[in-house]
Amino acid sequence: MESTNLTMSLTPEMVAAETHLHVNTVYHLLKTNKLPHVKLSRVYLISRVEFEKWLAGHSDGPPANGVV
Repeated sequence: MESTNLTMSLTPEMVAAETHLHVNTVYHLLKTNKLPHVKLSRVYLISRVEFEKWLAGHSDGPPANGVV
C-alpha cells in the first residue's frame, strides 16, 4: 500500500507558483473564499482536484496585473 502523497493538497505558495500570482493575491483569494480551501489551525490547504476545477473555471487566466 502506498502512503498518502501531500501533492494531493497544495499550499498557497504552491498555488502562487503554478498560477504566477503573487502569494499575497492567493491569500486574498483564500480569505475572501474565492478559492476553495480548508483551513486547519493557521494553515491553508487547497485540494489539487478543487484547484484544477477552479483554474478551469478561470481558463482565460489571471489578469496581467494580478488583481482579481
